[in-house]
Amino acid sequence: MKNHLPFDTFLKSLKTSNRTLSFFTDWQKCFKSKNEISIALNHLNFLLGKDTKEFKNCIRILFKEYPKAFNVLNILIAVRDKNDIVLDANGNFYPLYSYFEDDEKVYEFICQTGLEQIFCNRNIKDLNDFVFGIEVGLDSNARKNRSGKVMENHLSGLFFQAQLNFKEQVDIREFENLCQAFGDDIKKFDFVVCGKDKTYFIEANFYTISGSKLNEVARSYQELALKFEAFPNYEFI
Repeated sequence: MKNHLPFDTFLKSLKTSNRTLSFFTDWQKCFKSKNEISIALNHLNFLLGKDTKEFKNCIRILFKEYPKAFNVLNILIAVRDKNDIVLDANGNFYPLYSYFEDDEKVYEFICQTGLEQIFCNRNIKDLNDFVFGIEVGLDSNARKNRSGKVMENHLSGLFFQAQLNFKEQVDIREFENLCQAFGDDIKKFDFVVCGKDKTYFIEANFYTISGSKLNEVARSYQELALKFEAFPNYEFI
């Protein structure tokens, strides 16, 4: 779709933000993630406040009684994926989970990541609270996705108020001729609006800053628009 607005008018129409105060943190998601590992965290609480001289032996005791507790150690360093590969002092590569297989490796992991001071300095009273804080921090990574979803919800409300005939998250395979033009590129559009003479395929995003991601998305939209030029009854927005 070609924008016929004067460029200055287009710039003035841009909004600074689409974020409300409720945007920044998904509290329910944070609570849910913490609660899912709460049993393991309660067992790991046994190690809190232990003296460094007895710490290694306490790990051995806990590992013997409840080895599964140590499977969540990656979350304590704000890493979700236990398959992440790390480099040891000898130049060898290991997945994080390999450090949770016996008490010696657990001790090595805790010492080398700096978690030993978290367990032994007596400043942390409950790992459930500690992990909840980590989850809030990790949730900030999802904001870029939430911003787009907020935009989709806003547009959906506008379309509904205008009583438009529209669908959300539409697979291109619902339109056989378009699907053939796109080939192996199985695309989903945020909205499809069916008008009297045309069907409009809409992608929605919201960016508050410039950068490589925005440039990449803009280029992909330009490529999409070119594919639609062969279909006079379809228009890409």
